[in-house]
Amino acid sequence: MVLRAGRVMTQGVVTVTPDSPLEEARSLLTANRFSALPVVDREYRLVGIISTLDVLRAEVDGRADARVGQVMTRDPMTATRDTAVSILAHRLRHYGERRVMPIVQRGILVGVVTRGDLLRPPERRSFFDRLLGAEPVDLDTPMADQPRVGTTAGEVMTPRADLVVATTDTPVDVAAAALSANRLTALPVLGRDDRLLGIVSEADLVTDDLSGRRSPLPAVVGDAMTTPVTAVRHDVPLVKVARKMIEYRRRVFPVLGDDGRVIGMVSRGDLLRADSPPPPTAQLA
Repeated sequence: MVLRAGRVMTQGVVTVTPDSPLEEARSLLTANRFSALPVVDREYRLVGIISTLDVLRAEVDGRADARVGQVMTRDPMTATRDTAVSILAHRLRHYGERRVMPIVQRGILVGVVTRGDLLRPPERRSFFDRLLGAEPVDLDTPMADQPRVGTTAGEVMTPRADLVVATTDTPVDVAAAALSANRLTALPVLGRDDRLLGIVSEADLVTDDLSGRRSPLPAVVGDAMTTPVTAVRHDVPLVKVARKMIEYRRRVFPVLGDDGRVIGMVSRGDLLRADSPPPPTAQLA
């Protein structure tokens, strides 16, 4: 039996319109840990998609006061309810920047499928979950991240104590479950003394039969991870981190301390949530 998009997609999708302020999209993306939002018109026809990368690029370019329609990607790739999941997996993995696939019927948005949906076993979603578009209840799912004040990667990163990490011996199904449950796009793979060995992402773990990357995947993370990994030092200014993310089209960077060990991870969401410190109080003459 062919598994199709309608079986795994999420309905009741959060959207914005082309006239929505960019700040509204920014808030929705960061509060919900989304990587992208479909953009629809008044009739709920899909007209574009806006990602954290689009928002980050606009802010770096000094266009934080723009409207969504000015920075969104128009005519995004879409699928229908009847599209085979194998085709979705191929598209979401082959086109590396795409993590969210809008599902449309006659141009009307009816749902989305993410790489995380493809990692989640179909049996974990009940009939009513699929009907209502509700995510399965998981008590391990973290609360929304809080903004951090700072101007460097180390000041706004998610610290090592709060990270979900993998080792080279971690089973790939355990890593996939951790990515899905925590709404993460990648896990750092650490060795002894928190030395960075690689990174394992959703794209590394999604099977892609159409490209010959068939199931089963390698048994352990060490055989599936991406290496070498681009990382940033803790003292790199946020604007440089943002530009590097835009240039390399990365969602996360491991953050290294002075001794070269991983002390955290910085994501696009961390950059978009970050608050600048208040200006120093002027001293009285």
